[in-house]
Amino acid sequence: MDIRMYALPQVGSEMDEAYLAAALTRAGGKCDPGALTLALLADGRQSSPVWSLKSPSGAAYVLKIFSRENWRNPILGDGNIEARLFANGVMRTLPAPLFVPSIDLAFHPGRDEIWMLMEDVSAGILPRGAFDEEKARWMLSAFAALHARYWEKAEELAALPLLSLEANIAVILEPILAFGGRRPAEGWRGAGLEKITVLKPMLPILFDVLGPADTEYFLDLGDHRQDWVRVFAEAPHTFCHGDIRRANLALFSPDRIVAFDWDMASNAPAALDLAWYWFLQFWAYPATDGRHVADREPLLAYYMDLLAHHLGRRFDRRTFERSFDLAWLKVFLQLGFCLIDPISGKHSAEDRARVGALVRQAMDEAKRIHDKHVH
Repeated sequence: MDIRMYALPQVGSEMDEAYLAAALTRAGGKCDPGALTLALLADGRQSSPVWSLKSPSGAAYVLKIFSRENWRNPILGDGNIEARLFANGVMRTLPAPLFVPSIDLAFHPGRDEIWMLMEDVSAGILPRGAFDEEKARWMLSAFAALHARYWEKAEELAALPLLSLEANIAVILEPILAFGGRRPAEGWRGAGLEKITVLKPMLPILFDVLGPADTEYFLDLGDHRQDWVRVFAEAPHTFCHGDIRRANLALFSPDRIVAFDWDMASNAPAALDLAWYWFLQFWAYPATDGRHVADREPLLAYYMDLLAHHLGRRFDRRTFERSFDLAWLKVFLQLGFCLIDPISGKHSAEDRARVGALVRQAMDEAKRIHDKHVH
């Protein structure tokens, strides 16, 4: 990011009450005096360091720190997409009921870092298994409004600091291909293997469960992706969040859906968002309601009905259904390793058999999609 372009205010202190007071003042608020309680929020899968800041009054904030020198810069141009979107101003004008918790953006010259202060919205983040279909409809309504707002608005989309479809795919898939021996494991791909910390421990397990033949097929789909990406790219483009999942959403009510971690925000077909959520929520980490992936079809129909309501004749269901298939294929190649999470640690033979069946089902789905849509 060119800091001069956005004229960001500078941080003249460390993570203390002076910084928080200055940031809140810029945002039109105020900070109660007193020492802050700091805690690093780390689950091993975050792209940037995130801190919890709590004031003596009980007010709570989150500070996300972006390094200007980002391993993703060679493929993305500027890897700090979320910071650029906030600096651009677009995050303050998202269509309701979608909101972001970001409050302030500043540059720390001593650390060469960009600091984004956000409200602490953890009270609205649902635990795994609690994201039921009612809450899913809240979320789908919010993102249908966003997708409809930017639907085929090529000039507006081009003016925003969004990832291209290919960059969205490559930033995760290319390090996976490097691990699989299809690319040199050096440069930004090698850095991705280190920075995306789940890849090295989980990919060997996925490839073992797939077996040699299906592993080669999996890698071929990524290595020679131009044909299926070309078909996917024919769908109408819009503003996509790029990483819709339970842990990136705070659902307070149907009228207040808060989304954060916009690091993968993209100019891409809307199905990119839906398939990402679908794969994580219904394939890799399903709810404990005993329902299967096929039982979620009414939710997909609900989202398409919303888009049809917003867009009228501009929305073509057949085109969207095709793009959803291809978006699912894309996500499987990027996040297929999530399927083996239950056996990445101590596990039983029953766990292994269950995960093996799920991986085979996913591979069969990938083959079906490719055979159906790529000629």
